[in-house]
Amino acid sequence: MSERSDVPAAAEAPDRRPDDPPVPLLELAGVRKAFAGAQRPALDSVDLTVHAGEFVAIVGPSGSGKSTLLNVVGLLDRPDSGIYRVRGRDTTGMGEGERDRLRSETFGFVFQSSHVLSEESVAVNAALGLRIQRVPPVERDARAGETLRLLGLGHRLGSRAKLLSGGERQRLAIARAVATRPRVVLADEPTGNLDTENGRIVVEHLRRLHAEGTTILLITHDPGVAAVADRQVRIADGVLTELTLAAVPPTASGTTTARPGTLDAAAPAARVAGPRRDRADRHGPRRAWAVVDDAVDALSSLSSRFLRTVLLMAAFAVGVGGLLAALGLTQTATAQVGARLTAAALDEVVVTVPQAEGLLDPGDRRLADWTADLAALPRVLGAGHVVQVAPADVEITRNGPGEPEPPAAISLVGASASYTRLAELGLPSETARALLDAPDARLVWATPAAAQALHLPVPESGVLAPGYRVWIGGTAVDVAGIVRTTERTPTLTTALLATPAVLTGVGQAAPELVVRTETGFPYPVSQAAPLAIAPEAPGSVSVRTVADLRELRAGVADDLGAFVGVLSAVLLVLAVISASTAMYLSVQSRTSEIALRRAIGSSRGLIARLFLLEGTLIGLAGGAVGSAVGTAVILAVSQSRGWAAVLPPTAVPLALALGLAAGVVSALYPAWMASRQRPADALRG
Repeated sequence: MSERSDVPAAAEAPDRRPDDPPVPLLELAGVRKAFAGAQRPALDSVDLTVHAGEFVAIVGPSGSGKSTLLNVVGLLDRPDSGIYRVRGRDTTGMGEGERDRLRSETFGFVFQSSHVLSEESVAVNAALGLRIQRVPPVERDARAGETLRLLGLGHRLGSRAKLLSGGERQRLAIARAVATRPRVVLADEPTGNLDTENGRIVVEHLRRLHAEGTTILLITHDPGVAAVADRQVRIADGVLTELTLAAVPPTASGTTTARPGTLDAAAPAARVAGPRRDRADRHGPRRAWAVVDDAVDALSSLSSRFLRTVLLMAAFAVGVGGLLAALGLTQTATAQVGARLTAAALDEVVVTVPQAEGLLDPGDRRLADWTADLAALPRVLGAGHVVQVAPADVEITRNGPGEPEPPAAISLVGASASYTRLAELGLPSETARALLDAPDARLVWATPAAAQALHLPVPESGVLAPGYRVWIGGTAVDVAGIVRTTERTPTLTTALLATPAVLTGVGQAAPELVVRTETGFPYPVSQAAPLAIAPEAPGSVSVRTVADLRELRAGVADDLGAFVGVLSAVLLVLAVISASTAMYLSVQSRTSEIALRRAIGSSRGLIARLFLLEGTLIGLAGGAVGSAVGTAVILAVSQSRGWAAVLPPTAVPLALALGLAAGVVSALYPAWMASRQRPADALRG
């Protein structure tokens, strides 16, 4: 925090003798400043000395260099050459951080445009410089409130700045400038946008500040406003000329304005400047309130741009939620497949026999015999055979040959009655199962999916009235009813279950013998099965257990997870890009705010932190919402599919971490751009 010092100016400069002349508060010597493309320099060898307590008016026509001079004096811009000293300190070689601190401690700015933060309250605007100086909140509020009351705005503390009139906004700008207790108030055309009455009020406040000991530098093109100053200098074409001393007008209270370097004896007792605080006293509050103030600034900025904040948060939520849902559903689906395979692996063996002529004919007994041989093995609970004809190998239509096949691919399946019991296929009755082994019956049963594709009814009982038929390979076949599959038969979801006579001469397929064992005995049965079927050539028989598929399932799950993860990551990257673009556009729209913050002492690092904190808070909020949305999607999809939802324990921390990382990454470039903005350029714009 910084205040105007009540000690002699000589104390500001080291290595001074008591008889040395006072050190000027501000001193420019040979200062030159030019802009690319201009025909002449904006400042041309300017010499200017200002002592503490002076009221100096800088007059000149538009484009004469007044604002450029003020920017150089206020450390908003650097001269191309020459020397500029503040309180005896040469600023020529100072770094940005040191210039920011010196500007915050020395100057208060009042611009032609008030540059108030329109969505913030009057109290927050008045305390903005104090927040940058890390003044503790209690003292900050007290000082800002006192300053506002002195300027006639005590009744508007809680009002938003955008609701103030033009004159009130300019008084608010003065309050913001003097609340930090600056040594110098720099006023750039403070009455330029005001009517006569409001202009008079602003000038009166400047005169009162001067009477209380504040040094005033006033830039104006209005001779009437300039007349209130003790001293006038004129600038034209970048050249500064000292004018004769203006007559000193009386103040509103009837007293005369203080002469250079003095304090008016009639000045109010409750001075805005207040007591001086040692620099050491300021370090504690700076450390204690830095993070809090930055977070409050970021939250305030986000809340004042509610729609933009919500849209950015939604972008992060979609990216994070999509990634979380995709990963969770992948794990859930994988767990269901794994559970099914694991369950089957405990009690199932599948035996594939070589194709042979007539093997599927109704009178051929080889499949039945092999099934009986396998069923007789120790630890075997039952056996059956099944054969599946691919949709490409058989034509299935609803009303006749030559009719277009249904869009859904329908396979043709033959199975023994014993297989339907092992696979828990829901045939309507024992009679139906017996027909599967009858050599002359020509019937089919449709799964619900196949029935819908063929426009057949799906009664709950599974029995169809006589008269329904389909055409298989150009031959009409009666549909006896509906058969319902289970999770043990995922390949039969869309199929027609046919009797052996229907399969005769249709398509090509190798039959499979399915063996159900006692739990835990698939492996020994798989070793004995080839010898039971073909003892003379066991190598011609291939055997597998579902356990052999677990390795394949793991590979498929990994591939699927990688694919979904990459897709979700792409969505998250797109969300980051869109958010970064929005924040960059926000930087462009907040040029005036950034310039104001820099002018009253914000460092480049503080500006960057503000935007990084905004991105961090939006990212965290988006991650939290995305976590909730992703979890809800996982639960909803799992419930609709009848799955047991798998929610990784790291899901919520992962979502928050992803949101945080995405928010920070999206804010990096906008934060850098904001921190590199030059306040003088922004204020000129």
